[in-house]
Amino acid sequence: MWPAEDAWRAPIGDFPPPWASAWGDDPYGLWADLTVNGVTQRMRWIEPSGPEGFWMGSTKQERAAIENKDVRAWADKSEHAPRRERVAQGFWLADTPCTQAFWHAVTGTNPSYFKRGADAPKRPVENVSWVDVMAQFIARFAQHPDWGTGERLCLPTEVEWEYAARVGTRTAYWWGNQVDYRRANWNERHKRTTPVDRYPLNSCGLYDVHGNVWEWCSDAWGPRRDALGARSDEVFRVVRGGSWFNHPGSARAAYRLRRPGGGASWDLGFRFALKFPGGPEARGSGAGR
Repeated sequence: MWPAEDAWRAPIGDFPPPWASAWGDDPYGLWADLTVNGVTQRMRWIEPSGPEGFWMGSTKQERAAIENKDVRAWADKSEHAPRRERVAQGFWLADTPCTQAFWHAVTGTNPSYFKRGADAPKRPVENVSWVDVMAQFIARFAQHPDWGTGERLCLPTEVEWEYAARVGTRTAYWWGNQVDYRRANWNERHKRTTPVDRYPLNSCGLYDVHGNVWEWCSDAWGPRRDALGARSDEVFRVVRGGSWFNHPGSARAAYRLRRPGGGASWDLGFRFALKFPGGPEARGSGAGR
């Protein structure tokens, strides 16, 4: 399937992965389905960046165009100028935020605020803290070897998150710099979350990377990446992507926000990843897992 010169991009020895109930290749790339208790989440293979890396961060011009002054001020404080970052290893990433149906299949509970209505199972689970995700969801997979993932399940790093959201672009959103209400749920337009597949997907095959719910990342909060002598704050965790409740400027690919790891609210969800089980670091190098 992969030409020899592109072999570094492929999940060598891991396709189809052992946890997959179905798999294939389409215009967006490789996919594999993870099924737990009859509920399926599609996973997308995110190729490593290669030695050239990708452009992470935002320009002054992009930040200056943010209409909301508070969002603009925070962006100026927490975002760095575009710089190349590398993703050493490819990884599998859920094509949607975790749904209420999939959370329930894994944990047997549903803490969501927006859990009424026929379409609730396809809405993102929310009202989950970072601690909840780690203890109630991710830890469950390690406890159930029959699900096939072992200890591979995790949250993406914020480098991985932005890399997958951008898909090679350098614009505010994957489609460009314009705020487009046809492509994302934000700014309280619907007054609630929407089904995770309602809006168009990006060229990696991912839905809702902008808006709907904030997505927890694995990282402890740290200041902008170009800050000298910066230290991480383990009390806070990074969230990305904006939400239905927030201004579109906070849903840009570069925007980063902190939330207490033990905090939960009606705009906080997550998108999970599966680590590559092994392989040479030479598939790229740098800021991978």
